[in-house]
Amino acid sequence: MSKHKFDYDLIVIGSGAAGSVAAEIVARAGQKVAVIEAGHLGGSAPNLSDVPVGALMTAAHLLDDTMRGTAFGLRTAAVSYNYPSIKGWKDLAVKRSGASATGDYLRGHGISLFKGRAHFLSPHEISIGRRHLTAHQFLIATGSRTSIPDIAGLDTIDYLTPETAIDLMRPPKSLFVVGAGASGVQLAELFSIFGSRVHLADMQKRILAREDDEVSEVIADVFTRLRGVELLTSTRVIAVKNDGPLKKVTYLTGEKEHSVKVEKVLIAAGRTPGVDIGLENAGVDYNESGIKTNNFLCTSSPHIYAAGDVLGGFNKTHSALNESRVAAHNLLNRNKITPNYMASPRVIWLNPEVAAIGMTEKDLAREDTKFRCSIVQNSAIPRANTANFSIGFAKVLTGLKGELLGATIVAPHAAEIIGEVGLAINSGLTAQDIAETIHPFGSWSEALRLACAKVRTK
Repeated sequence: MSKHKFDYDLIVIGSGAAGSVAAEIVARAGQKVAVIEAGHLGGSAPNLSDVPVGALMTAAHLLDDTMRGTAFGLRTAAVSYNYPSIKGWKDLAVKRSGASATGDYLRGHGISLFKGRAHFLSPHEISIGRRHLTAHQFLIATGSRTSIPDIAGLDTIDYLTPETAIDLMRPPKSLFVVGAGASGVQLAELFSIFGSRVHLADMQKRILAREDDEVSEVIADVFTRLRGVELLTSTRVIAVKNDGPLKKVTYLTGEKEHSVKVEKVLIAAGRTPGVDIGLENAGVDYNESGIKTNNFLCTSSPHIYAAGDVLGGFNKTHSALNESRVAAHNLLNRNKITPNYMASPRVIWLNPEVAAIGMTEKDLAREDTKFRCSIVQNSAIPRANTANFSIGFAKVLTGLKGELLGATIVAPHAAEIIGEVGLAINSGLTAQDIAETIHPFGSWSEALRLACAKVRTK
């Protein structure tokens, strides 16, 4: 503890996954802690993203699977839905997440909670409105917000973002989605299942460009063949405007200009880190991509740490939780640790699910790492037969000796299967170790076992 007298040992800016875990750990260590939250208590995961989107996607996928029931002898012609009731289910899931009780939970651990926007006045002092607080150390966990691209006329229309789209009372009859990353693709699928005519545009050459090519190919095929989504890759939206009750969207694909009229426009073109909190007054280096930290999550000011989306990686909630634990350890201890991202999964909640972990082929090529690749299509395993669903694959990337470097699974329940690869990576196991592990016959995980069995180390 510093010889100076501060109001708090630690102030955490942000009550979401990246902040609240660290606040609790440090408070349990006997330090005086405060949390400042400008938005929803509990952060975006339970209020605006993971929980509400997950609840809506669960309902959509249940409908999607039910409509495929005729192959099993089920009568599904009369199946319908009530979207206000589905929204009500989503609201219930958010309520049951406990996010609204975050304040009571923090106070129960002796943590002070302040509502408002924090702004650094100096390296050890912040303001919240007219209130000033000081602390020996800080953790910045301010998250991110939807990036709004520079599109002519966008400020003149009532557009949707991923945060507002989840509160619609009915699916739009037609929807233009700008951005084909995980969020844009999930919402495109959601509304297409509920009957919206969806156009999905991205400047990249393929959708889900962060993942390996095979993922893009499979999901693109599902979207065009089964969902009726129009994919507009290598496309830049240049203008939007109101056209009566509709919105006219003008875009360039290559050098050719096109336009389409839709009921709603959804902007899902990436995230912007929450760095507008006076960081320059605290001596914290940052840019528009996020706060810069060392491997221990420490900023350029040695008493200030950062975790979560504000770093600019825009990883999943489980990564933010991991970073929060690492930051808490490093705030409390001299022996510093680093977060392990190799075993942090990436999940895209589609039907089928996409789950990946570790390195991609592009990552390995960028690092000039020699590797082996093995892929098994889901059609090769018994579960594809009994489920009448053969879309997807299991893919593993290994070093020349079979050590696991990364994996991608596209299948129902892929998120549950990918954890096995994470454990293997953390434990230094090889593809052969997974291949020799007994997997339940008739499960989707058999594709992973077969892909590992195909890896050759000689």
